[in-house]
Amino acid sequence: MKILKYFLIIFFAMSMVRSQDTFTKEEALEMIKQRDAQWEDKIAKANTLIEFQKITIAKSDSVIIKLEEQAKLDTLVMLAQKKQIDLLKSRDESNEKMIDLVEKKWYENQYLWLGIGFILGKI
Repeated sequence: MKILKYFLIIFFAMSMVRSQDTFTKEEALEMIKQRDAQWEDKIAKANTLIEFQKITIAKSDSVIIKLEEQAKLDTLVMLAQKKQIDLLKSRDESNEKMIDLVEKKWYENQYLWLGIGFILGKI
């Protein structure tokens, strides 16, 4: 029984200590106002961050649109270059054929006729 009495005394003392930690109504209201002010600051900062993100997203959207247009232009340029390469290849082939046609034959060699002229002149 003595132990039970000691427990009751200890619990009563602890409840008295806890009762000293309570706040008055004005103190509680002041703490709530301070907490609300902190939250309002945090909300204002969050709103500015959201606005900055919206601006960044709008800018990135315009950049994406410009890049898509540039990609379309690049594909058109690549197609034009491919056609130009094909045209130059066909032109090169036709030039090689023309060179074959323009090359002198063996009987058109002037040194050959000069040599034949010397030989016939000596005879």
